[in-house]
Amino acid sequence: NYMIGRYQDSLDAIDRVLALEPRHFGALSGKGLVLVALERWEEAAAAFQAALAVDPQMPGAQENLTAVQHIMGQDI
Repeated sequence: NYMIGRYQDSLDAIDRVLALEPRHFGALSGKGLVLVALERWEEAAAAFQAALAVDPQMPGAQENLTAVQHIMGQDI
């Protein structure tokens, strides 16, 4: 769904996964990517932070969080 731009369907599927396994770091990071595509920056940052809380060694999530924080003017 994400790859073909069906973002709401993608979010719905991710929410179903997270209902079954709230610590699914891949789903959390994927949610962040969908939210970036929708330009929902704060929610995207929260999703990447949640993924990093589960797996602090996830470089893609950290890179994406840094990029989103930059967009939001929250450079660290």
